Amino acid sequence: MPAIPLPFIVSGCLLLVLVRMLRTRQSQPLFLMFVAGCAVQTALVGLRWSVDLGALRILQPVLAACLPPLAWAAFSSLRGEKAAWWHMLWPLVLILAWFLRPAAIDPLLIVEFLLYGFWILRLRLPDDVLAQVRIGDEWAVSQARHGVAGLLVLSACVDAAVWSVVSEGGSGGAAPVVAAMMSVMLIGLSGALLMRTADTVPQEHYQAAQIKEPVVFPDPKEAQAILASVEAALAKGLYRDPDLTLQRLARRTGLTARKISQAVNQARGCSVSDLVNGYRVREAMRLLKESDQTVTQVMLDAGFQTKSNFNRAFRAFAGQTPTVYRRSESG
Repeated sequence: MPAIPLPFIVSGCLLLVLVRMLRTRQSQPLFLMFVAGCAVQTALVGLRWSVDLGALRILQPVLAACLPPLAWAAFSSLRGEKAAWWHMLWPLVLILAWFLRPAAIDPLLIVEFLLYGFWILRLRLPDDVLAQVRIGDEWAVSQARHGVAGLLVLSACVDAAVWSVVSEGGSGGAAPVVAAMMSVMLIGLSGALLMRTADTVPQEHYQAAQIKEPVVFPDPKEAQAILASVEAALAKGLYRDPDLTLQRLARRTGLTARKISQAVNQARGCSVSDLVNGYRVREAMRLLKESDQTVTQVMLDAGFQTKSNFNRAFRAFAGQTPTVYRRSESG
């Protein structure tokens, strides 16, 4: 039975990710382009392992140079901004380097990956992005951004280490293979992380991202009134909606998302996510104590969508896991 090279396996997984994103019909085109680029890049690495074609030797670094600007453009689109045209000069620089100074290709890629890694890491996402995210999933956008940035920097460090070994006459045979394997894995992880962001922020956000709400700081009485309206809506069971977002909560209360966020923070000293999770956890505690439902069913009935969010929120509020809580209450 012939062995399938790792790059083709990773490329196939990324294609499945791409199909999943296309089926949801919510992902922004730049996220789709990045994942597609990652899939093609890993396939090119696999082809380089199998055949030695001159076209692949130039195509692989040029496509690699397209990935960091695509990641930057995808995250910039969350801010309602378009990436500047000069970001796509990197592939042209790589093509020129191939003809004029091939030895400069690796250092240029290393510098590019480092720069974009740090730029994405420093990118600040506005509040209206988080207003469109499911309550409890806000951390996913931040984690994906930090993850992609970290993987770009790590990829640059791996390439730099291998390049230094090869340039000094070290084990030139093994080092490129190690670099290729690391790059394939890092590119695959980057694609998966960007998919997580694309799934978390719905498509309608991108059409409305240019609309900015004025910054308004409510006085204490107004903050309390806003908080009362929010809690009245939550008390009616709105927190049980697993797809509840800050924007949806704002529509139900007739307020703006930013006012709600500021009022909750001012009056309660916590985030809207913490406030909603408090209602969900209290409901989960009641169900765990009074019903025979499974922990998973309790999680879903309380409004949580994933076990990771449920366990994290429950532990933060109750100081123990749902299973331990049920055992302690029944004993």
